[in-house]
Amino acid sequence: MNIRNDCRSVICQIQATDKTKAILEVIDSCTVFASLPDLDRFKRGVLRRERMQSTGIGHGVAIAHGKILGINEVHIALGISREGIDYGSADGMPVHLLFVIASSPSIQMEYLGALSAILRSVRTEQMRSHLVDLRQSKSDEACQRFFSMMAQQQFVWYCQNPQVQ
Repeated sequence: MNIRNDCRSVICQIQATDKTKAILEVIDSCTVFASLPDLDRFKRGVLRRERMQSTGIGHGVAIAHGKILGINEVHIALGISREGIDYGSADGMPVHLLFVIASSPSIQMEYLGALSAILRSVRTEQMRSHLVDLRQSKSDEACQRFFSMMAQQQFVWYCQNPQVQ
């Protein structure tokens, strides 16, 4: 999994309230995607997938994703929206946590593992609240724990440490 040791590389505050603009804002703002071999093709792929069916899973969470050839690691970023994004989610609620995942068809198992870890973790209100507050946190420890979660695909334990606020 491609994780850079800098909060701004994988976490951004989203200003856009429109789904398409929000997805593009995450991709453009989080430098974890800068190394993709064809960034424009990746953007088109994510938006094409989104037109087929909304990736808004409910409870204020969406997991937009696309495939791109030429990478050997899953790239994940998180866009956080305080205001909420009109996303067309199944529950009709605005999205506050927008994950964007880039993967390649050749690393399907890694992609499924990352997707599964995100889905398991965002089931709890506590985890969703921690993630929404992450960008506002002044704590380097909170940021480092987020990187560890992503690198190890073990998102759930983040909530189990009360020192990380």
